[in-house]
Amino acid sequence: MYMRSYYVGAFTGRRTSGSAKMTKSMLLMSAAAMSAALASPALADIIQVDTSSIQGREVLFNVGQQSGNSVNGFLNDKANTSVTFTGAAGAILRANGGQSQITGDLDNSTPQPNDTIPLLGMTFGLTDNSTFNNVEFSLFKGSATNVNFSLVNESGQTFTFDNLALGVGENKFGFQAINGQSIRSVSFDTLGGGIQDVRQVRLGLTNAVVPEPAAWALMLAGFSMVGSAMRRRQRTTVTFA
Repeated sequence: MYMRSYYVGAFTGRRTSGSAKMTKSMLLMSAAAMSAALASPALADIIQVDTSSIQGREVLFNVGQQSGNSVNGFLNDKANTSVTFTGAAGAILRANGGQSQITGDLDNSTPQPNDTIPLLGMTFGLTDNSTFNNVEFSLFKGSATNVNFSLVNESGQTFTFDNLALGVGENKFGFQAINGQSIRSVSFDTLGGGIQDVRQVRLGLTNAVVPEPAAWALMLAGFSMVGSAMRRRQRTTVTFA
């Protein structure tokens, strides 16, 4: 009498207890690997980028003149996605049709009828509180010398960019969410005075999140272990007289 191991398709024979335990262990390990790959969060990050790298949709104010603590613009897309701008500390904002340009309230203390109160800060984001991938805009300098930015991601984590210098005229800024993250809101406050206006705001809407390379590696390892375990389950021990 002798014993020999064969790979047999649907044949049911006696499986050694060690093989059964190994198969079960490998299935559990592979399931754990895939769960870790799917559950592990991506590295959170929002970075400042050159505005030339951003391909967003411009925000337009095409519903006539608006004035209030909050004003709404709409992305130049098929859905007319709404974007809300809110003045800091209850400040009044004004928007008046066409391309995105937001100023402070009219300044009645000056003889010029179109003079506006400098903007000291603002927060903006999509009206429905959903997220976007990137943003670019210009701050037109007034008396302010520097500006602080705070960007909040989809999970409520805040990324700050402090004491950025403002030059003469337009100052362009761009920010992008990377590593699977997205942006929920953008805020700024000025130092040394205010700015004349915010203009040329563009947003890039959020795309489907792609798993990180580490997550892909874990998933591939899990699939490999599942395949190996399935092949081992086909090994049976057949006894010949």
